[in-house]
Amino acid sequence: MQQLNTPAESGYTAVRRSLWIVLVILSSIGFSFALACATPFAALGTLAALHMQRRDLLVMVGLTWLVNQIIGYGFLAYPQTWDSFAWGGAIGIAAYLGAIGALAVASRMMAVGRATPIMAAFFAAFALYELALYAASFVLPGGAEAFSVPVVWRIFYVNVLALAGLLIFHKLAMAAGLMDSGAIGAEKPAAA
Repeated sequence: MQQLNTPAESGYTAVRRSLWIVLVILSSIGFSFALACATPFAALGTLAALHMQRRDLLVMVGLTWLVNQIIGYGFLAYPQTWDSFAWGGAIGIAAYLGAIGALAVASRMMAVGRATPIMAAFFAAFALYELALYAASFVLPGGAEAFSVPVVWRIFYVNVLALAGLLIFHKLAMAAGLMDSGAIGAEKPAAA
């Protein structure tokens, strides 16, 4: 027999979800200041795909991208030109594609174990993110040199380190009661 969540439990869950999204966005602020346009969107998308509901994933990716753009244009002196804004839009689209790809891969691999879905989701997120930006380089100026092996390797390395840190951060948030383990990408029902 299923029990319905009480309003207090539902409210507590909503507060925890919101707090977790805020904590991830705060970490993205640090990434944006430290790494500028190398913000690890594949790592952020992977974390969201592994531990957030679909709706929260979409909100988190959009807000982390928006925060990154505000920091870039407001504090890091990104050039305010049409092509810079267009690249910002391409990064946002790439971040969404990476997160959605991570969600699709992770949700299909949950029965395999714990590490395999994380790695597969990350590789899907990174590949889709980079492929989307590479596709944008065919129509936007100044993008070809950004896809040299050393540059892509650096972005990969930054994302791997960020994902490791974010997974540790998630474990700490779980231990503090800010987040539960959750189902990959699934909307949690009102009944428990």
